[in-house]
Amino acid sequence: MTAETIKIDTVFENEAMHVGDVYAKALLAAAGDVGTIDQVVDELRTIVADVLNQQPGLEAIFSNPRIDVEDKVAMLDRIFGSRVSPTLMNFLKVVARRRRLGMLRSIEKSVGVMRDAATGRLQILLTTAEPLDASSMETIRTSLSTKFNATVSVSNKVDSSILGGLVIRVGDVVYDGSVDGQLKNLRNSTVAKAEQAIRDRLGSLAS
Repeated sequence: MTAETIKIDTVFENEAMHVGDVYAKALLAAAGDVGTIDQVVDELRTIVADVLNQQPGLEAIFSNPRIDVEDKVAMLDRIFGSRVSPTLMNFLKVVARRRRLGMLRSIEKSVGVMRDAATGRLQILLTTAEPLDASSMETIRTSLSTKFNATVSVSNKVDSSILGGLVIRVGDVVYDGSVDGQLKNLRNSTVAKAEQAIRDRLGSLAS
């Protein structure tokens, strides 16, 4: 029973990732220029963070195959019509009519990764035992920007179980790295592995 559940979850996750990648590529192609891409990515991110996360009932409706597709399209107009760009609205309607509206989270995740890959950006989450001050954050950001040869945005999550160390998350990839008292230096081996993994991931998305 347990093995079967794990298998089903894995298949669902793989399907969600695939759907996310396919529709993310379509959205980026529809957006065209970098300015519009940034706008639609931010709008989609806001939909997930401020609407779906706050109103799980709405997400359940979007995912419900028994609700008529055109009813969902009408809901999109009512809820988001004045809040998002025409590019994103048209895209959402296409997703609804193809019965993939329940996959918005996966699409939003994939489109962010692809946008960052296309524009040479990386979103990195640092998990530390204590909050990092602004100086430490900037030092680490500068170091990672140099190592990855990319524009890096860094956010900090506090986890007291991280004993004097640093956990780096880039997308779905997580690496442990030891740091000195000022959290200024990452282990060379950890950074090298992370850099290669990111390059491989970006290469697969671009292909």
